[in-house]
Amino acid sequence: MRIRMGMGAKRTAVQVVNSSRRRSGLSGRRASMVQSARNGRMGNTTRMGALRANTVQGARLERGKYDRLQKSASALADHMKLLGEKAEAGGKDIADTAAGMVEDFNDTMKNLRQTSGVLNDFYRQSLKEAVTTNRKELEKIGITVAADGSLSLDREKLGEAPAEMLKEILGADRELAKRITTVASRAADNARVNAESAFSQYNASGGLLAGSYLSRYNFRG
Repeated sequence: MRIRMGMGAKRTAVQVVNSSRRRSGLSGRRASMVQSARNGRMGNTTRMGALRANTVQGARLERGKYDRLQKSASALADHMKLLGEKAEAGGKDIADTAAGMVEDFNDTMKNLRQTSGVLNDFYRQSLKEAVTTNRKELEKIGITVAADGSLSLDREKLGEAPAEMLKEILGADRELAKRITTVASRAADNARVNAESAFSQYNASGGLLAGSYLSRYNFRG
């Protein structure tokens, strides 16, 4: 016996097939969307990790700059003070101290240029003005001031300079010694504070500290 299906039965069968196809296609799209979402999350995690690593590395580099500035500025203040004392005492054995002061002065100027900040710009300009204002006097005792404010020393000329001239130009109670010592000390203090601030943003293992501003920042914006 042959069973015939009516038109209604045929339409139902077609609908079932189409419905199955639609469900199959929808499932495929959903799977694709899920995978895309997962890929997106993985990409965000990778980018966040790279950003975090760059931030930590940047903090370390910044701290290194401030550490070098603190060291050179502190040494400059110490050398300038000692140089002033020796100049007051008649200039005996002053060449090595003067050479140390010149080296520390140039290092401090370089470190101030390489370290950002309004205060560091002010300190650098103040040191430059201090020696530029006394250029002619310094040249008389063998210390040359370049256009950028850096110094160079002629040991022989310094050794030939009269004791009274050394005292007049480099003496501890003279404006030049006072200004360089004061500016260098303040630059060193400022560098120490900034170095500690940079260090406080990450721990010994290189990760951002939980309480730091950067650790609380939402990297997704």
